[in-house]
Amino acid sequence: MAPTLSAAGKAKLDQILKSNTESRDIPGSTFAVATPDADASLVYWGTGGDRVFGDPSKGQIDEDTVLQLMSMTKLAVSVAALQLVEQGKLTLDDPALIEKVLPELCKQDLLTAVTDGKLETKKRTQPITLRHLLTHTNGSGYGLMVPLLGQWSQATGHKGVFAPNLTVGSFESPLIFEPGQGWNYSLGLDWAGVLIERVTGQTLDEYFKQHIFGPINASTLTFAPTPKHYENLQAPTMRDENDKLFAFPGVRETSPESIKGQNSGGAGLYGTARDYLRFLQAVMRSKESGGIISPESYKLIFTNQLPDAPEGTFDMQYEFAKLVPHIHPDLIEKKQLGHSLGGFLSKADSPIGRKAGTDWWEGIYKTFYWMDPTTGICGVFTTQLFRFSEPDYFEKVFNDLESTLYDNLS
Repeated sequence: MAPTLSAAGKAKLDQILKSNTESRDIPGSTFAVATPDADASLVYWGTGGDRVFGDPSKGQIDEDTVLQLMSMTKLAVSVAALQLVEQGKLTLDDPALIEKVLPELCKQDLLTAVTDGKLETKKRTQPITLRHLLTHTNGSGYGLMVPLLGQWSQATGHKGVFAPNLTVGSFESPLIFEPGQGWNYSLGLDWAGVLIERVTGQTLDEYFKQHIFGPINASTLTFAPTPKHYENLQAPTMRDENDKLFAFPGVRETSPESIKGQNSGGAGLYGTARDYLRFLQAVMRSKESGGIISPESYKLIFTNQLPDAPEGTFDMQYEFAKLVPHIHPDLIEKKQLGHSLGGFLSKADSPIGRKAGTDWWEGIYKTFYWMDPTTGICGVFTTQLFRFSEPDYFEKVFNDLESTLYDNLS
């Protein structure tokens, strides 16, 4: 039987959202949970708070509120890549494909040091595969998160992936380790997006709408917001030195004039929490034939895809997970995390809810998702709050919501 939420559980979830958004301890937020069945009622739907923080006249968060989904884009790229693997247009483990289609990536050297603005590099010796791109083992990284790459960006004037009007050149930066010989939160999904565009002859936006979002009626998910999107767009927030929230313009420009360039497979999607939940439901339905990916591809989303390697090879995923404070520390301390072709993978049950085999990820504006096939649910907890590399009260609220949900399912 499909899991159901008790009336008492719903009331408790409602109260957690209501109290935290009305007190303005967190920005306007949505917490939503579903089974894979597209025709079934949602397990839970709850919203609260201002669409533009501190300005109730602009309306409240609701089902039509549009989010910058940022890194939640990555799962859609993985799904698209797996569709093309199924069709024989891509392969997961053939470096010749990457050499042929992504020459800009393959010319990147390994950066070893930046001294007084001078770059020290060495040639890459290991091949790059699509599997490396999808599992963050390709050796690339973000300057925001890797100090060495931050120094490189400063020395070279490279604008990075949050600059307006991206090009493929926006993703061109040195590697920091040999592909397959480490883990680092990377530009791999941006490069996979370019790969998809070049083998299909479509933009990511066109491909996603035709092959993923269109068939499941998730019509708001797009790289190109319409006037209706802008009308419903939630304003980003930050915290001041006293931890008080305030609205701010965001870490990237969102105007139509500033997003005409290369679609970012790593962080470019806009859309509603409800439509992203529809996407998660569709991924979970793919356990059976007839889904948006095959059952064989489904397994790659829900099983660890990091290869056997010397101890410590992929430990950077645990360092990164420490920056995601809603994840129970047991999973980090006991090294019970893996990486699938969809995102982080829990190898053990979390003490507060999600079960082993759960796939999950997030966006930098604190948009979170998880898919738990053991329990038979998927969910999102979304807002627009930029606070990177330090814990935030928002994660505690997520912990409360998750534990309350699982405690009241039957």
